[in-house]
Amino acid sequence: MARREARSLIDRLRTLSEDGLASFFAEVMANENLRRQFGRAGERLTANKHVFDRNVESVLDFVNVPSKRDIRELKARIDHLNAQFTNLSLKVDRLLDSGKTAAPPPGRSRSKTR
Repeated sequence: MARREARSLIDRLRTLSEDGLASFFAEVMANENLRRQFGRAGERLTANKHVFDRNVESVLDFVNVPSKRDIRELKARIDHLNAQFTNLSLKVDRLLDSGKTAAPPPGRSRSKTR
């Protein structure tokens, strides 16, 4: 019985306009059995999406194509290395600047010749 009701509602849905769509969902929400079925269908859809995503990731890994997660992790590692490189560059610049002020001026050598 519920299956027949669902089919007739879906057939009506195909022919309805935007106003009809609102009344369709109001009718579905009023019917406890249909509301439960839509809830279960949503749960199954969510569960299947997780399984599908995991399977796609496995296939991509098998053919050595990076997934979105792999690219995000790689970007995070590159950002970290970039920050380290910037810090190292600043330290080298400071060392070079301090070396210029502490070094004796070029010119005469301090050793005496006999």
